[in-house]
Parts: sequence; C-alpha cells; structure tokens
Amino acid sequence: MSNASNQLSPTNRALLVGAMVGGGASIATQWSSYKQGDINADAMAAKATKSAIQAAAIGGLTTFVAGKMAGRPALSLMTILAAGAAGLYLVDQFSGKNRYE
Repeated sequence: MSNASNQLSPTNRALLVGAMVGGGASIATQWSSYKQGDINADAMAAKATKSAIQAAAIGGLTTFVAGKMAGRPALSLMTILAAGAAGLYLVDQFSGKNRYE
C-alpha cells in the first residue's frame, strides 16, 4: 500500500500559486523595458525567477503558519499578515532594497 495522494497540500498549492503570480507580475512589469531593448531576455528571466522564488516562499510560509493556527480565524489572519510582512521585509533586506527609509 502507498500513502501517496494525488492532491497537493494547501502549502504546496500556495507555493505554486505564489511562484506563478510572482513570476508573472515580474514579467508584466519588465515587458515594456524588454520590448524597448533596455534589458535582454536573460536579465528578464533572471529577475522573473528571483521574484517567483520570493513570492513562492512568502506564500508557502504564510499558508503553512495559517494552517497551524486552524480553528482560530482572527489569530490565523493576524499570523498571515505578520508572516507576509516579515517575508517582504526579509526579501528587501537580502536584496539590498529598503522601502522603509
């Protein structure tokens, strides 16, 4: 017998959706620069990949934490917001950007 399932956990789904949304948003914001020749396809793909990984990590983390808080909707919502904000802050710190100064 196998314990394998054909369904993804909510955390895995959040990782996949975060990657698609992050990568897609990055490509959408860079598209005009690419068409004008300001950036090449390699640079656009690198930025899109980085954005996809960041969005996937933040989405997966917040969904995982929210799942641990199941049954407590207010606490779960506050945890999701706090984990998302912390994730964005850490991404900014590691990338050298600081939106808050």
